[in-house]
Amino acid sequence: MKASPKAKTPLRLLRHEPLPKGIRRLARSQIDAACRALQGSEPSAVHEARKALKKLRALLQLVAPEFGRKAFLAEKQHFQDAARLLAPLRDADAQVRALDGLIQNGGLEPADFAQMRKPLTAATDRLARAAGRPKHRAAELLRLARGRVRRWPLDEMEWSRLAKEIRRTYRKGRKALALHQREQTLETFHAWRKRAKELWYHLRIAQALLPESVAERIALCGEIGELAGSARDLALLHTTLLAQKDGVERALLIGEIEVRLPELQQAALERGTRLYAEKPRVFAKRLL
Repeated sequence: MKASPKAKTPLRLLRHEPLPKGIRRLARSQIDAACRALQGSEPSAVHEARKALKKLRALLQLVAPEFGRKAFLAEKQHFQDAARLLAPLRDADAQVRALDGLIQNGGLEPADFAQMRKPLTAATDRLARAAGRPKHRAAELLRLARGRVRRWPLDEMEWSRLAKEIRRTYRKGRKALALHQREQTLETFHAWRKRAKELWYHLRIAQALLPESVAERIALCGEIGELAGSARDLALLHTTLLAQKDGVERALLIGEIEVRLPELQQAALERGTRLYAEKPRVFAKRLL
């Protein structure tokens, strides 16, 4: 527990490591990373904790068939409950960062938007001051989860099962992309974004066991995650701004978002088309 809240915790199995041992090691390391982050007082610490929780849920999904449906859903719920406690502060901070990025990238004058920024930063500060209890409760849930990791039913796990689950993750992401291409809504876009990010985590976890050619897919997933995550934050800010009173600055920012948001989505979708170009059975051969 000596590492700083921002210390990197690699999400990767080792080549000659028994799978059950490696999965448990990764689970504990991400739980510890989240708990370290929760000791920090900055909003960014909550962001780091939530990233660790996303990795934990992806890791759990990767080994879901070993659990059985009921046990898997119960374990997943514990991690979701911890993440949900931290969501309000993360979303408030994300909107401030999205606003600042919008101003900087648009070549706008920050002083002109100081009044608009105040309620956003005030909301972040208010949630940060009140975050002690939810952070404490989230850490409690994680400590309990850490104690259960040794009992995760992984002893029969083999690489073939892991590869099968990665293929399933790829197939779900491909279907989510096709659905978004048909419906073109924010909801379908963000549903696909989550699937692509899950594939990113799964490929990173298994990278040492995969051919080097998979590195290109991992990079594509990472780019999609960055672009789609920025789009999500802008969409949150857009909703907040629509609820505010009319004004020149508000109208200007909404206009900027309505230009930038489709650009981010299109860039993510272009990469998604490349990522999911192959049928799942063809993609699965890359894992061998």
